[in-house]
Amino acid sequence: MKYAMPVSSSRLMSHFGQADEFMLLDVGQDGVVAKKETIKVTPHSCGALPGELARRGVGVVLAGGMGMGPRMAFQQSNIEVVLGVTELDPEKAVVAHANHTLENGVNICDHGDIICDHNH
Repeated sequence: MKYAMPVSSSRLMSHFGQADEFMLLDVGQDGVVAKKETIKVTPHSCGALPGELARRGVGVVLAGGMGMGPRMAFQQSNIEVVLGVTELDPEKAVVAHANHTLENGVNICDHGDIICDHNH
């Protein structure tokens, strides 16, 4: 399974829309991270990033918070979104998710379910 997480200095960045980097991690069937890479993205790219991550084979995005616009775009790209993630270490977070032990809570995004209005 391929995961993506918004990061800053290789640590979880809580708000998806403010991230300018995403860590992509491949987790094998053994539950171990087999490969990881960090890619640069444009913050608040709304619909563009989900398409790019889908093209790269991402199946799950883990984040602390995310607005409705990106969530809808991920859904259209058949990418699962898990919100309320508090584990700062991307490797620990994806391994925990793969092993069904990831603790997550509520979407911490302060604009909740508002559709993207960034005029792009």
